[in-house]
Amino acid sequence: MTFVYHNLKFMLLSAILIACSPAAERIERNERTFSRVQAAAVSHNGQYSLVSTTEEGLRLFDTQTNELLHNWQQEDEGISQIVSAKFSPQADVTLAASRMTLVLWDTQSGDALGAWRNDDSFILDVAVSNQGQHIVLARNDGVVLLFEPATGRRVEFRVHTDKVNKVDISANGQYVLSGGNDHQAILWQTDPVQVRHVFPLTGRVTELTLGPAGRYALVASATQAEIRNLVTGDVQQTLDLGARQKVFTTATFSPQAELLLTGTASRLVEVWSVASGKRLCSWRIKGRAGEHPPRAAIIGASFINANTIVIETSAGFSELWRLPSSCQAPRSPSSEE
Repeated sequence: MTFVYHNLKFMLLSAILIACSPAAERIERNERTFSRVQAAAVSHNGQYSLVSTTEEGLRLFDTQTNELLHNWQQEDEGISQIVSAKFSPQADVTLAASRMTLVLWDTQSGDALGAWRNDDSFILDVAVSNQGQHIVLARNDGVVLLFEPATGRRVEFRVHTDKVNKVDISANGQYVLSGGNDHQAILWQTDPVQVRHVFPLTGRVTELTLGPAGRYALVASATQAEIRNLVTGDVQQTLDLGARQKVFTTATFSPQAELLLTGTASRLVEVWSVASGKRLCSWRIKGRAGEHPPRAAIIGASFINANTIVIETSAGFSELWRLPSSCQAPRSPSSEE
């Protein structure tokens, strides 16, 4: 497959368990690759996982059957170092980016829907709306670049004053959440472009994610993690990170935004209550056998259903876990009648 990259400047076209009683139960552990994983993503519905290695390229899996659906190469001249991979909210497309290039893939057919180059600055993170109608890049020059492949519309959002580490976009492409080294996350509207809320933090933004239906968002630094109400901009809850610093490497809300699932580079999985901000359960996964100390960052995670989650690790494994009843979303009064 030959890629034609368009220059964005001119054309846009079994785990060690802790603090969890009763314990979460590991259902499956499947090896995705023998190599270390550079980047990974799990679709919002938990159906697909995408993992990237320098040796094997991009590999798309069905999380239920563990079938390898597609094996892609990002560049013609060889396998590139992938820095970010994201699914659209409906999982109809996935977007993968190296420092300078990005490719949009169709998850069903496996076709490349578009390939672009970004020569102005390094890409640090990406996000994509449904059908790939909007693509957004976080760059180390402080710019958030939004473009629409079908129309050629291009927006450079220049409100951040330092490099932008993380970015997310709503399913319809109308809102972007971006955060960087300037100690703030910004929720902004894409058409017309205007800032809706600014969320200050005590340190650089290390993780953020938009919840379903535009209700909540997580914004986090190493010492502060807040669930924000996106309508009012107010702090919904502050997560208790403890005395030590904690850097989330992945985060996602449950489909009804009742729970928040997070992972860290130190093999820690945590499930939080959005209503109370309390940690409901947590546990550490295993690394690769014979590895001391174990290295298995949680770099992708999602809910499959109300009581089952899937995670992807840098050690090259996918794991399915069943949550205990104490770690599941509370039933609403109407469901108990």
